[in-house]
Amino acid sequence: MNKPFITIISFVFLTIHAYAQQNMINGSVSELDEQGNKLPLPFVNVYWSGSTIGTVTDENGKFSIQQRQVNNNILVFSYVGYSNDTVLVDDWKKEIDVILNFSRMLEEVSVKKRLGSSYISKLNTIKTEVITEEGLQILPCCNLSESFENNAAVDAGFSDAITGARHIKLLGLAGIYSQMLFENIPFLKGLESAFGLNYVPGPWMESIQISKGTASVMNGYESTTGQINIEFKKPDKSEHLFLNLFVNSVGRSEANITSALHLSDNWSTMFLAHASTMQTRIDRSKDGFMDVPLTGQVNVLNRWNYHSESKIHAQFGFSILDESRRGGQVNYKFTESNSSQSYYGLKIDTRRFNIYGKLGFLYPEKPYKGIGFTTSATVFDQNAFFGLTDYSGRQFSYYANMIYQTIFRTTNHKINTGMSLNYDYFQEVYQEKIFNRIEIAPGIFGQYTYTLPEKLTGIAGLRADYHNLYGLLITPRIHLRYDHGHHTTIRGSAGKGFRSANVLAENMGLLATSRTLVFLEDFDIEKAWNWGFNITRDFHLSDQREVTFSVDFYRTDFVNQVIVDVDQGISGIYFYNLNGKSYSNSFQTEISAELIERFNISMAFRLNDVKANYHGDLLVAPLTSRYKGLLTLSYATRFDKWKFDFTGQLNGSARLPDTRMNPEEYKRPENSPVYAIIHAQVSKRFKYFEVYIGGENLTDFIQDDPIIAADDPFGDYFDASMVWGPLLGRRFYAGMRITIE
Repeated sequence: MNKPFITIISFVFLTIHAYAQQNMINGSVSELDEQGNKLPLPFVNVYWSGSTIGTVTDENGKFSIQQRQVNNNILVFSYVGYSNDTVLVDDWKKEIDVILNFSRMLEEVSVKKRLGSSYISKLNTIKTEVITEEGLQILPCCNLSESFENNAAVDAGFSDAITGARHIKLLGLAGIYSQMLFENIPFLKGLESAFGLNYVPGPWMESIQISKGTASVMNGYESTTGQINIEFKKPDKSEHLFLNLFVNSVGRSEANITSALHLSDNWSTMFLAHASTMQTRIDRSKDGFMDVPLTGQVNVLNRWNYHSESKIHAQFGFSILDESRRGGQVNYKFTESNSSQSYYGLKIDTRRFNIYGKLGFLYPEKPYKGIGFTTSATVFDQNAFFGLTDYSGRQFSYYANMIYQTIFRTTNHKINTGMSLNYDYFQEVYQEKIFNRIEIAPGIFGQYTYTLPEKLTGIAGLRADYHNLYGLLITPRIHLRYDHGHHTTIRGSAGKGFRSANVLAENMGLLATSRTLVFLEDFDIEKAWNWGFNITRDFHLSDQREVTFSVDFYRTDFVNQVIVDVDQGISGIYFYNLNGKSYSNSFQTEISAELIERFNISMAFRLNDVKANYHGDLLVAPLTSRYKGLLTLSYATRFDKWKFDFTGQLNGSARLPDTRMNPEEYKRPENSPVYAIIHAQVSKRFKYFEVYIGGENLTDFIQDDPIIAADDPFGDYFDASMVWGPLLGRRFYAGMRITIE
């Protein structure tokens, strides 16, 4: 994994060196105080008009920018709250001194507010919490699975104690019931879901949008508990060059580079690359097993944008991923064959290729009317072994969607109709048993939106899909939003969701046990109803200080669910269709405020009640935390020169699978303990780069004995799937972000 790092770092420094060799123009930007004295203005945007070449002033208001070899060079100076200034630069001019004036225009007022790490969108009919790019940088956020540590709605944790796979939960239910989207394209589904959260580098993301409850019918029938939509950086809006370097105290290191290029007024492209490695064998628990696997990943994405004055907008791109994981006992030798060793080893090799495209057309004379096409194809291949258990999975998925949008009489009545196609081919091999299937689901949908401006919005949608294995699927959904005055918003939603289970890939952590997987029957499609409401209220402490209070409740009732029964016996794990009840109740309240200028605080508490019928008994779902408390603090000095962030979590107890039939030394308590963890980070901003240092899990809390029978991994009681808490203790990290506009 060293070659990608050398290539990336060499490319960056060669690029920077090439910039330095150009003819440079130097200067300074200032403002005048009440006495007429010059005060330097840091972080002012300086760029050539009509180009993407630009820079920012340093802490002393100084800047340097390469000279352009064209006529009529106009240098633009822009800063929030100040009037823009422009300077016509001749070839002989090498020093420029600019004074910006504070904007006092009364004809038009532009209000800009620092959004902070996250916020609840006030415009969406469906309650949507947005994690901003700033929020993604509060923690090291090396990938999507680590992006939710300062979010109360989503729980993230390890699926087992060997593979390093992470999973999420929303509304108390597994993340597989939440639809994952990449810019509204279905993403990381099927066999990809086991490790998919590790495939999305944090520095690539522009934002994450989290919505609870059923989503729009235009995106399919799969959303039951919510949607998580990822927005990547855009070619036409991103910096010319961005580099993020990261290393932590346990030996993990990463490099991410993004580069956007404007080819013309219509075309732009962007290259995103990621390389990461973890090659240190850690066994802090002293059970003979590595606490986290050795990993290496290379991930590349190239995307293109086209936009024309004729209202045609096109996007397309492709991504390639290659990842390896090696875990198990510390003494396992990966250079030798698996059968020749007495140690337990883990090996997972993954390759993924995706290509996607979007095409949209708006009628020039009728901007409310348009048509859009979306398509995506993914090839996924994975080969693995868990001790003496072999597993391989291959998947080909194709998705196509067409949406037509228009109005009925006025823009208060909007109509969306369209059709879609989902095609999935799965081939899995588990212990020489072959599990193949093809799923084809063409569908049509319609959605009506009524808007009473500044008061009420209602959305009613219906879709019909014909699944080749499960027949006709009818999906109704409704969403309401009511604004009570200017400060209170009430939202409600109800609808149905379907999902086809991939029991092996979605429960891959169970392969790291000695227990036999027993499939008692053919599985029906999973079906569930979800309904809920949310109230958001804004209060003003002053003209500049706002407090946001939010409370929500959502309930999910399953008509059918594939039950994973880990309580029925010590020798087997049983899979069967639901016979009885299965439900989830989730209540959450949250308050956030900017108490003083640039100091933000957020507090949240969530309560889960999740139960299902396991072999005739209605039991609390295993390994699901009863409650969670969250506290985040954030402070930034003027111009964001220094930023200080703190995150504290309180995690409630969870029911553990029944181990009463195990020998005494391999038994576990009925419930996990309550525990707290703390993260903190400090960052310092300079002219072209930013450095950050921080600590994760500063309370140094780790789960005791996460692996049952670690001393006998090939025996009858070995189980590495019973994970409820952190597997890594206190860790420190440092990193650098370099930005060239």
